[in-house]
Amino acid sequence: MRINKNIASINIYRQYSKNLIKQNSSLEKITSGIKINSAKEDPNGIAQSERFRMQIRGLQMAGNNTQDGVSMLQTAEGGLDGITSSLQRVRELLVQAGGTTTDVDKGAVQQEINQMLDGANDIANNTEFNSVKLLAGGTNDDKSNLAMVTGVNVGEKINIPQYDLTTKGLLLKNDSGEVQVKVGNIDESLKLVDNALHNIVRDRSKFGALENRFQSSYDSITEISDKTETAESSIRDTDMATEIMEYSKENILVEAGNAMMVQSNQLPQDALKILENVRGR
Repeated sequence: MRINKNIASINIYRQYSKNLIKQNSSLEKITSGIKINSAKEDPNGIAQSERFRMQIRGLQMAGNNTQDGVSMLQTAEGGLDGITSSLQRVRELLVQAGGTTTDVDKGAVQQEINQMLDGANDIANNTEFNSVKLLAGGTNDDKSNLAMVTGVNVGEKINIPQYDLTTKGLLLKNDSGEVQVKVGNIDESLKLVDNALHNIVRDRSKFGALENRFQSSYDSITEISDKTETAESSIRDTDMATEIMEYSKENILVEAGNAMMVQSNQLPQDALKILENVRGR
């Protein structure tokens, strides 16, 4: 029995302090919903979690890119549809001009052809997505591409081809801007228009296939992102039921420590009582 140092109280306080730290840690996990709030709690776990988070954020941005790719291709599809309609009308007019028409009629037909070609040219020049010209900035040889990143790793991208579908690019006008489709030379004009329509249909088919590819990539990215987020959650997020039980246990131990320290602090008093009895003798 000692007076200067209450060893029992010191031991109880040491264990009480440990339980109090554990209680505060459990409370932090419950209130934040995060199981690992600092690297010291689980160095390996936080490293894994951060790698998962890096991949998740990359996948989310790649998903946004694929959606933008779909929107871009849909914009291009709208422009191609307008050009196709204009050239189909030009072809109708050429066939019409080959019938029983007078020179006056042919002049009127030629004027409409010129207007339809100008309209198709305007559509090609004005079809753009985020300031990127989709139908007037290419070379028609599959060498002009716009790379769209669709993954989180190096090289995961899809190339969107850029074509020149203006009237010059389709050879419906020469370099001087002169119309090559003329009612005075219907056979050659029909060949030019048919070749232009063939190129447009070919490009629409490529864009349609790319749109399906982007949509498939988006579905795959979304699924991978969800699975990765589930894995990251199992490492980083708090299991509330388990943590509440842990907090309740530590709370009981802290209260028990308080009660025991009160009792242990009575030991020096007992020593004084013994001394008083000795002095009385």
